[in-house]
Amino acid sequence: MSSQLDAITRLFRDDDPETVGLVKEQLVLRGESAIEELRDLVNADSAIVAAHAQDVLHAIAGKRASSQLESLLRHQEDIPLEKACWLIAEALLPWVDCDEFRRMLDEWGGELRRRLKKTPIHDSAESVATLITYLHDELGFDGNIENYYNHENSLLPCVMENRRGLPLTLTLLYIFVAERAGISVQGVNLPGHFIARCGEIYFDPFHQGRILSIADCADILARQQIELSDEHLENPGTRQIVARLLANLRHAYDIEEASWQKGMLDRWFAIVTGESA
Repeated sequence: MSSQLDAITRLFRDDDPETVGLVKEQLVLRGESAIEELRDLVNADSAIVAAHAQDVLHAIAGKRASSQLESLLRHQEDIPLEKACWLIAEALLPWVDCDEFRRMLDEWGGELRRRLKKTPIHDSAESVATLITYLHDELGFDGNIENYYNHENSLLPCVMENRRGLPLTLTLLYIFVAERAGISVQGVNLPGHFIARCGEIYFDPFHQGRILSIADCADILARQQIELSDEHLENPGTRQIVARLLANLRHAYDIEEASWQKGMLDRWFAIVTGESA
């Protein structure tokens, strides 16, 4: 073991939590240059040393993802939705292997593509029916009504694992799977309830994927004393969608009194809405 690794190992074994915390902070500040040493320590014989090394690796990964997300929000007007979802998850849950979930999406998209081979490409109704049957009826995706404000409902890997989410994140899941299968699904940013559209077919991933008429959409808004207009049914920009996703997370972490996560969400939301220079 090198002298540097030996020094980090001794400090990670220190009985003083403050000393250990300072060492970990310094390693996080070193960032990428510390990763090789930390990976060696993850395999250390000492479980305590390995755990501390893994903590720091997670913190570095989260910091990197946060930086990449901020750059995306600042410099791209048309924000790639899926990339933004992964970076948000990697920043807030750096211990989660998002590559594994990407592969899962690829598998679902491939399976949907196989099922759609017998469907005429112009037949939106049949495509939507196949999509809903697969994601809701078979994979079990639905709205989390019982625990609506849990932050996991707005983080794509958690939604995929739990099979539960908010209207927005479930719609995004449908969009990402459909895109891999070669069909176009868009979001519809109704006030208070995000839904999906494929061609002229409107549907609600949060409520069993039920098909919605224009009258149904009007009813959704009427419950909020809002009159439906053509503007409500237009495709929202990706920046608007990301802002709504971040707002959902801000609210969830505020309820949970998760201060550092809330602080990050406040910063990202200010950037995407133009409130921060």
